[in-house]
Amino acid sequence: MTAYSTNSYADVMCLLHTMPITPEVKERVGRRLVKEVSEPALANAFVKIDELSKLEDGWAGDGSYAISRKVLDNLKRVLLISENEDWADWMIGPDVNATIGLQSKKNRAMISLGADEYSYFVRKNGNRIGDSHIKFTPESFLNLMHEIA
Repeated sequence: MTAYSTNSYADVMCLLHTMPITPEVKERVGRRLVKEVSEPALANAFVKIDELSKLEDGWAGDGSYAISRKVLDNLKRVLLISENEDWADWMIGPDVNATIGLQSKKNRAMISLGADEYSYFVRKNGNRIGDSHIKFTPESFLNLMHEIA
């Protein structure tokens, strides 16, 4: 299989045409793929997930673990319902405990995404506020990103 770089809707639709999926799904996927390759913040988030998926146990020394496949899939689920501007102010990085951390570039805030739940903290007016063990859904996670931004 060969990978082709494209930012053309027509190119993507030609590729999708060869796949055994419904026309409606082809249309939706084609539009999403073109959007991802043409919007830099969203595209960079997908690239970062690919990089994180290659980390192995011990990537940061003894006691660090590879990022859980479920954590990576959770972040991908958030990406699929998000827009380019949702990622403009966030940095994505690995955590030693097999989770992913999102750090705000403009606020003193951090979100930690696990396999089944997430936690966050924000520093506002000298106070640290946040919550932990929040059940993960892509929608609630994205809403939190919006609230913090």
